[in-house]
Amino acid sequence: MRSTPLALLSTALLLVLPMSSHAEPNGAAGKGRTSLTLPQRPLPPEAISVAGRYLAARVAEEDHDYEIGAQQLDHALAEAPNDPTLVYAAFRLHVYAGDFETSVRLAPKVLATRPGDGFANLVLTVDQVKRGEYRKAEQQLGHIGAENQLGPLRDFVVAWLKAGEKDFAAAREILARLKPQEGDRSEAPSLVIRAQIDELAGDRAAAEAKYRRAADLDPSGLRIAVATAEGLRRLGKGADAHALLQSYAEKYGDSVVMDGLLAANAPAPKPPTPATGIAEIMFDIGGILGSDQRNQRTDLALIFEQLAVELKPDLDFAWLMIAGIDEQFGKDAKAIAALGKIGPHSPLYWQARLRTATLDAQEGHLDEAVRRLREMAAEKPERIDAALTLADLLRSKERYKDAVAAYDMAILRIKKPDEKYWPVYFGRGICLERIKQWPRAEADMKKALELSPDQPYVLNYLGYTWIDQGMHLDEGMKMLKRATELRPDDGAITDSVGWAYYRLGQYDEAVKWLERASEQKGDDATVVEHLGDAYWHVGRHREARFEWQRALNQNPDKDRLPILQDKLANGLNASNDKPTVYEKAAEKNQGG
Repeated sequence: MRSTPLALLSTALLLVLPMSSHAEPNGAAGKGRTSLTLPQRPLPPEAISVAGRYLAARVAEEDHDYEIGAQQLDHALAEAPNDPTLVYAAFRLHVYAGDFETSVRLAPKVLATRPGDGFANLVLTVDQVKRGEYRKAEQQLGHIGAENQLGPLRDFVVAWLKAGEKDFAAAREILARLKPQEGDRSEAPSLVIRAQIDELAGDRAAAEAKYRRAADLDPSGLRIAVATAEGLRRLGKGADAHALLQSYAEKYGDSVVMDGLLAANAPAPKPPTPATGIAEIMFDIGGILGSDQRNQRTDLALIFEQLAVELKPDLDFAWLMIAGIDEQFGKDAKAIAALGKIGPHSPLYWQARLRTATLDAQEGHLDEAVRRLREMAAEKPERIDAALTLADLLRSKERYKDAVAAYDMAILRIKKPDEKYWPVYFGRGICLERIKQWPRAEADMKKALELSPDQPYVLNYLGYTWIDQGMHLDEGMKMLKRATELRPDDGAITDSVGWAYYRLGQYDEAVKWLERASEQKGDDATVVEHLGDAYWHVGRHREARFEWQRALNQNPDKDRLPILQDKLANGLNASNDKPTVYEKAAEKNQGG
């Protein structure tokens, strides 16, 4: 069978601060759990016990409904205000919910029974930084228990606090100890921090030199480019800042739009402060936590990103991260709200608009999302991303004809096809195959393989479709065997090989592969139907009917329903033993 995968990127683990022994692993959106459902006619508050509210909050937390959980615990605290378990649980959920004011109010109560609690101390530290009470913030940071350190980034926080206290010598001494290997790309973020503290100290020449050095060491880093350009603008080097951003836009225009920063009315950059500097560090910690699959605590990443925007409300990188986490948790409306915080002058604004349109479609506003994406595609006719996002969205909604038109638009904008564009041709090929325009679909599949020859899902899709149509059987089998080498545990690809043997009449071999496919992907109606067909041909009729009934219960495609019902009633015969893609082979067997 054919499948289209999604992929995620991961990076290295830095820090885990324990918050809750029952927090949900891996950021899963409540899989296998019961969501909190409120009764149609709510019970009066006095009818709900403290224990009931605590349990309701636990359910809400596991479903990432942090606001609902925090509200339940607030009601419970009204009945038992000094219960340490309730206080800690309420603090934790208010932190998750991004309710900073309430978190600050509850933190001292948490510390009364948990003096080394990492997040209670960190929340108070952030609050003191916001107030400009840097010495108090440094003392508060020191109360964090040894098991809850901020990793190597803690000293950068302390350096910023020293700078806030005007003790620039101490700040520079700390940063000198933390200096990475000179000349390495990893030195760039440290150079930006050192430049900002030099700028805060009034040493403009030293700041300028460090900004320029950071940009040279990491020319592809968006945050480095933006921070350097902002620094140069503050130092009176506006022309150099503009040239830096223009060069970045020309080199990396496929992934970022710099129009807002390059505009004549771009807002003047704000001067660096300890709050904005520490916000960037909170963002870094959250980013590392959120991208490491070994960590399995995306909720912690959300907390650090929320602390980041508390310190620096216009930190667009953090808002983008928050939106991604909310989307991962299945909270699309919250993700849209977070994306709405990204302003029109941000280099992330275009990306935020694209993502908002996709989320709008997921929220049931497909026509509005399509309208927005078409407007964006017309707004920047030189860019491919809006047209491609529109095409992928329409394909996901099975509007294949409209999707083909959008893919056509995207492909016309490709100046020089190279390997990174193989998914575009693959996507259009899928849609063309679905609307029975096989010659064009086949050409697109071949083009995708020309650009990236070892893509297992393209090999699988093309090889499967060929064999299902009774064409190019030998070449199709070679493609499928190569796909299984690349993805041996993928049930869809294993099914394709089994179906190829079936189409070749090698039913015993087909059973072996299709049984394996059923073990790997037994919840797929196509896989199960294929296994039933193979069982019938080897004389295992009772098992065949069992598999067909399973397929019928697994939400098969509508056009398969009457065929499965016929197989159950009459067994396999010439009228229902047909390809699962087309009723008739498009061509006669050309593969031998």
